[in-house]
Amino acid sequence: MKHLAGLPAIALVAAGLMAAPAIAQKYNALPVQSEPPGPVHIPDAPQLPYHFGKRPVAPLGEQFGNVAAIAVMANGDLLVFNRNPDIMMTEYDPTGTTVKRVFNPNIAMNPHGLRIDRHGNIWAIDSFLNVIYKMNSKGEVLKVFGTRGENAPWDDAKWNGMFNQPLDVAFDDDDNFYVVQSHGGTSPPADCTFCATYDSPQTHRANGHAVFVTHSPAIPGSDPRVMKFDKDGHLLASASLAHADGKLPTIHSVVVAPNGDVWVGDRASQKIVVYDKNLKKQRDIQLQNLTCGFYKDATGQLWMSTGRDGMVLKMGWDGKVQGWYGKHGTVRESNDAGEAHYMAVSKDQKTIWVADTVLAKVLKLEHN
Repeated sequence: MKHLAGLPAIALVAAGLMAAPAIAQKYNALPVQSEPPGPVHIPDAPQLPYHFGKRPVAPLGEQFGNVAAIAVMANGDLLVFNRNPDIMMTEYDPTGTTVKRVFNPNIAMNPHGLRIDRHGNIWAIDSFLNVIYKMNSKGEVLKVFGTRGENAPWDDAKWNGMFNQPLDVAFDDDDNFYVVQSHGGTSPPADCTFCATYDSPQTHRANGHAVFVTHSPAIPGSDPRVMKFDKDGHLLASASLAHADGKLPTIHSVVVAPNGDVWVGDRASQKIVVYDKNLKKQRDIQLQNLTCGFYKDATGQLWMSTGRDGMVLKMGWDGKVQGWYGKHGTVRESNDAGEAHYMAVSKDQKTIWVADTVLAKVLKLEHN
């Protein structure tokens, strides 16, 4: 198995990151909200009129690492953000069959969210090093939000300039952007290839895996939160999503509704939390599937990927499921979804792309 060759040196030496084993031990002892066990709930809605198409093939003779996210670029091209450092960002033509370029290798320790704003800029999130990259369509970095490899306790009086496991980003019509954070204190799944993990230096020497240790005054993932920034990165508002029982939730996705409300996915709770544009809470929407990845398409239609439930859902802005497609499974060569992590939809709704962050592939759904 190939691991992140050279990446620990980048993360630990060049960035000057330090941590005592006690931090990892304390971190691993924190209570984490578990995802609901049992059979997957099939929504009481029609199966969508799609079928599986030919999946994109990884370039350069490589294999995808766990595919964190995909995005449809302004020109219709497919952009794949995965955890193989050599092919971390790969752009395909709109059909997903022709590789147009491979760029920004090793840009992230742990790729997570990926979005394209209305100006065609690429926003890529490193959930372990706590930074969000804003790039132009060429992949050139324009700005970096957050402090690389560091976090700090939250201060309501003034943003400390740091994220704590940022996962997703969304935009409103005024180019303000919204960030959700907290991956529930989890490391990658046991079957995660090309991944780093939170651990101690002693274990790193023992197992040879890439290891992530940080200067972390705040325990990683311990501040579940949604934040609103202006286009230059100045904090405008925030809201805590901490649970009363003290368990760390996974606040996995965010999208801005056509009316300006901000929808946040609390994944293991199978819940959507709706805020107004100033992040004042409006209501909860309880679902029966994991709220893993939101996507608002070019028509304003809401979609959602369901993580290890393996499906994509077409949804209304009333929170009701209008249709579904897909299934969970464990066979990489099949069209099973190990985890339907994030998704994207073409402008004409004829193609749905799904990032599988467990079986390390991109699924293609084509309209019948």
